[in-house]
Amino acid sequence: MVHTGPVFDIFSGRFGEKDAVWLGAAEGLAAARDAMLRFAAKSPGAYFVFSPDSGTAVAAVDTTLKAAKEKGAA
Repeated sequence: MVHTGPVFDIFSGRFGEKDAVWLGAAEGLAAARDAMLRFAAKSPGAYFVFSPDSGTAVAAVDTTLKAAKEKGAA
């Protein structure tokens, strides 16, 4: 496989916390963000995209609150 862009890691959990779990990797920020959002849609919680190049989280989402609100409305 030939990489044409940077590879980003996708994690469940919060950036900087020891219990974050690696879920996979994607080439390009847009693809990594889309994958993160797909994970979040299937299983509510906190997720982030990590850039090994910069050592920082470059995208994050937390769907925990949204899922709790939807359950309360049902």
